[in-house]
Amino acid sequence: MNNSPPEAILTTITPKSSKIIKSQTALFLYRGMIFYRFSLALVGGYILAMLSAMVIAELFREDRGSAAMSATLVAFTLWSCAFIWVFMVNKTRKATLGILIPALCLYLILKMIGQ
Repeated sequence: MNNSPPEAILTTITPKSSKIIKSQTALFLYRGMIFYRFSLALVGGYILAMLSAMVIAELFREDRGSAAMSATLVAFTLWSCAFIWVFMVNKTRKATLGILIPALCLYLILKMIGQ
């Protein structure tokens, strides 16, 4: 039969279960970070693109048709680039600031233009 005391069995089982809990926690945090980056790219990139389109359309309002088309094309390109850039950056804080600071600057420019 087995001569080892029950405490020895518990000590060998406990580290394995704590490793499993730590790996599940790390996996949950990783998935949360990916979801945050995805929502940042989706919503933040959209806001950045929308503000850039509004600024471009306001700056070139003499020729409305060309301004609207140019603003739309630039906004779509900017949204795509922002989406790629959010996932390319190493730090999540840098990705957040890289979306929020230009969006804030574009918002201030739009308010200075007068809309």
